[in-house]
Amino acid sequence: MDFEEKIRVTAEEIDAANVMKRYKNPIYLSVDEWGIMARNTLSVLPIAQCFNSFIRHADIVKMANFTMLTSLLSTDKDKGTYKSPLFYIFKSFSNNCLGNSVDTYVACDTFNTPLYKGIPYLDVTTVYSKETHTSYINVINRHKDKAITADIISSSGEFAKNAEATLVAGNSLNETFTYDKQKEYIPVPKEIKTDKTRITYTFPAHSFTQIKVVMEK
Repeated sequence: MDFEEKIRVTAEEIDAANVMKRYKNPIYLSVDEWGIMARNTLSVLPIAQCFNSFIRHADIVKMANFTMLTSLLSTDKDKGTYKSPLFYIFKSFSNNCLGNSVDTYVACDTFNTPLYKGIPYLDVTTVYSKETHTSYINVINRHKDKAITADIISSSGEFAKNAEATLVAGNSLNETFTYDKQKEYIPVPKEIKTDKTRITYTFPAHSFTQIKVVMEK
C-alpha cells in the first residue's frame, strides 16, 4: 500500500467510525515525522508527491510534521551547507499553498507497476487563496524521459493574462546535488501567457513545476 492509499483508506475508516460511534467532534489525521534525506532528483520528487497527497486530502490531514528539518540543507563536509532542490520544493508548498484545496481532474497517459495500475504520469493539485484571488497549481511529471504538454482549464473563473511558473528539476534522476551547483538549484520564475480559461504548458521529464496565476474578479 503506497502513501496516498494509506491516507485514503484511513480516511474511509474514520468515516465508518464516525457513523458507527456517532462521534460529535470531527477526527483528523496528523502525519508525524515523515520525510526523506534527499540527495538527488529521484529522492526529491516523492517529497513533492507527499505534499500533493496532503493537499488532496486536506479535509482530513490537518497536520504534517517534516522530520529532520535540517535535511532540507545539503552538506558538503569540506565546504559547508547549502540549499538543495528539496529546500525549494518545501518552500514552494509551505509559503504558497495557503488557502483551499481545489478538486483537480487530471487526464493523461498512465503507467503500471507490479502493485498498482493506471498511475497518471502527471500528479497535480491546486490551492486557491480567496484573500489574494491566486491559484497555485502543483505539477509533478513522473515520466522518466518524456516532457508532457498539457492544457490547464479553469471550469470556474478566468485567469489573468499572465501567469508565472517555477521549475525544480535535475539533468538526471540520479545526479547527486553538489555545493558548487547550489546557484543552479534556485528556481527562476518564468512568465507564461494564458487564454482566459486555459493555460498550455510543457512539463519537463522528472520535474516539479508550480504555476502561480491570479484569478480575475
